Amino acid sequence: MLSRVADSLYWLSRYLERAEHTARLTSVYFDLILDQASQLQQERYHLLLENLNMPVDENTLFEPDATLKLIVQNESNANSIASCVMQARENARQVRERLSSETWTHINQLYLLMKRPYRQWRGQPQVYMHQLIQQIHLINGISHATMNHDEGWQFMQLGNYIERATSILRLMRTQYLAIDGRSPNREDYLDWIALLKSCTAFEAYCNVYTADLVPAHIAEFLLLKAEFPHSLHFSVNMMRNSLTQIGQITKSHRNQQLNRKVGRLQSSLQFSQIDEIIDAGLEKFLQDINAQCQEIHEAVYQVYISFPVAEELPV
Repeated sequence: MLSRVADSLYWLSRYLERAEHTARLTSVYFDLILDQASQLQQERYHLLLENLNMPVDENTLFEPDATLKLIVQNESNANSIASCVMQARENARQVRERLSSETWTHINQLYLLMKRPYRQWRGQPQVYMHQLIQQIHLINGISHATMNHDEGWQFMQLGNYIERATSILRLMRTQYLAIDGRSPNREDYLDWIALLKSCTAFEAYCNVYTADLVPAHIAEFLLLKAEFPHSLHFSVNMMRNSLTQIGQITKSHRNQQLNRKVGRLQSSLQFSQIDEIIDAGLEKFLQDINAQCQEIHEAVYQVYISFPVAEELPV
């Protein structure tokens, strides 16, 4: 596979995952923000922007229309849903021959849904977010069912789960530490629910721990629960699985260091205990894991995308 093809498939999946994550957080936070007093609105509005890696101006007051336009349709905002969908479609267009016709068709449908004028969904932003999320889930399901699970598909999976892992880490660094680091108050329950719903984890968490929202249990579930698809541990397991498959298919001679990096990360999550993590400092743990994810991303580029061709040629 050409390195540019691998790059486009990798980023196609990353942008789709980022768009879905942004739509879900926007939906969750708008439910939370609109029912609160002005001071809490401001705090949660700033927290939402931090979670989405968008600049926060402490002097800007929350205003629903302006916030939706910034997060959803502002194409000059690199992390907006519109920007992510446009980038995903452009990457898909460049590798059209590697996608099934059904996958390409539904990526175009998502693009057209994203182009709807703001006035058409202004009164129903939650419905619109739900439609966006459903369409991205549909693209993922259709690609899984209609594409060869070759190295191209594995690069899509790799991009999806690296993006998901970094999104979870950002949520934990901003939202979890913000709630856990303040004096307990009656609003905490809503914030913990919002955090879990931001990872589609509320019902799954309750099935394991009941509805008792204990911060340590929430951290354990979102970071270490290997069976839950939106946990950090699950994402890292899937990253390693995709890299293993890619290595077997491509027979690359340069992937040993990359495999060691992701294997080390997977082992650290497999054998970690949440009480030990909290005692040693959750923030430091999250920073270390985020640095390792960035190293894996850079190593993927060095091994499969930006490497000199001569290095892969037989001697």
